[in-house]
Amino acid sequence: MRGPATSGPSRIKPFLGSAALAVAGALLVASAITLNVFLLSLSEARALVLHASSILQSVAKLHVDVRAAETGQRGYILTGERRYLAPYEQATGHVWDSFQRLERDVQDPGQATRLRHLRPLVEAKLGELAQTVELRHRSFEEALAVVRTDTGQRLMEEIDAAIVEFEHAERDIMVSRTQRLEQQAVWTSRVAALTGVLALVSTILGVIWIGRQRANARLLDAERGFRHNLERQVEERTVQLTQVNRELDAFAYTISHDLRAPLRAMHGYADALVEDYGSALPKEGHGFVERIVAAAGRMEELIRDILSYSRLAREEVSVRPVALKATVERVIADAELQIRESNAAVEVKHPLPDVMAHPPTLAQAVANLLSNAIKFVPPGRTPQICIGAEERDGRVRLWVDDNGIGIDPDHQERVFQPFQRLHGVESYPGTGIGLAIVSRSLERMDGRSGVISSPGQGSRFWIELRSAQKERPE
Repeated sequence: MRGPATSGPSRIKPFLGSAALAVAGALLVASAITLNVFLLSLSEARALVLHASSILQSVAKLHVDVRAAETGQRGYILTGERRYLAPYEQATGHVWDSFQRLERDVQDPGQATRLRHLRPLVEAKLGELAQTVELRHRSFEEALAVVRTDTGQRLMEEIDAAIVEFEHAERDIMVSRTQRLEQQAVWTSRVAALTGVLALVSTILGVIWIGRQRANARLLDAERGFRHNLERQVEERTVQLTQVNRELDAFAYTISHDLRAPLRAMHGYADALVEDYGSALPKEGHGFVERIVAAAGRMEELIRDILSYSRLAREEVSVRPVALKATVERVIADAELQIRESNAAVEVKHPLPDVMAHPPTLAQAVANLLSNAIKFVPPGRTPQICIGAEERDGRVRLWVDDNGIGIDPDHQERVFQPFQRLHGVESYPGTGIGLAIVSRSLERMDGRSGVISSPGQGSRFWIELRSAQKERPE
């Protein structure tokens, strides 16, 4: 009777081993499936990023082409020379190529609606440019009259706003979809890991210990590979977006340089006209020549400020301890001519603590604030300026007080944006970029800027940086 009694367990053991191997095999298959889903999610995330990057590049190209068309139109209106129509005609030809590429690539219904809203704005802008170019063929005054209606400027502002909204929405879509796919990938990897662990546990019942070790090693290698692949894709997306920004800055820099040559020609021809034919020109003719020279000077100043603003985005800015007192004294010395011509009174309150900054960038920001304080005062009023600083919570705030015209609270953020002027150039000269340079300079140095002001009560512009004393080792 003992023999039959012992035969049952002997048959069960092989069955348990086979069952364990079968379960392990099934779990390994499930793990392979989930890992495959994980790979597909990563591939889809990469495709979404590349697609969104392509759309962002296309809309940036569209924006640049519209701006280039407007630049060519302005050059032709100012000079009347047909060679300035080349960039205009080239840009207008590219605009609709970029637009059709966008319409083909955009799949999101919201983004498609934004493109439909943008199309009539672009059509209207190109129509306005074509109208002024056609009028310039006949008369400078007729073209200038259309430009002075500010219709083109309003259209350009609406296009800028629509493109910014489109870009923000596209980035939001990209981030949302990528996050969703990344969450799915995380859960898939967790399921894969869980099935892998169960497979290993089941395999222990039917295989030797070395099999478990090898399987575990394979899973770890796969996990490292997936993590490395995901990190590489994120780095590639960052590099692509950075490259787009650099290309846009380089384009602005190149355009600004190319505009300087015709400006010098305008100035030279105006001087030659006065020198050679000054006696034959009527008083009104001399007035036109003076306006040409003044306009060329304003454009030269604008180009210089654009280059400074663009340079802040390209150049490396490394901060170190800087003597704020010496910087302020040097800026005041450099502005001596402007101070003397305006009879301005500049008072400096000490102490001025050292800060962590990039010396040339800090000097430019302080110089712009001082220049604005001297310039923006009501007619007949002598500028009274006070410069001081205060330190708290490990940061130093430098402020510049003036007795100028003041700024309405509704416009205090707007003045730090490029080309945002609250007054005409006839009232207060300038390019509208000075405070934008201040704002970007402080951002590059891990600082802040702002203003406290009321209309007619003067202004207090301030910049804030980390204290150098706080950064020094104890």
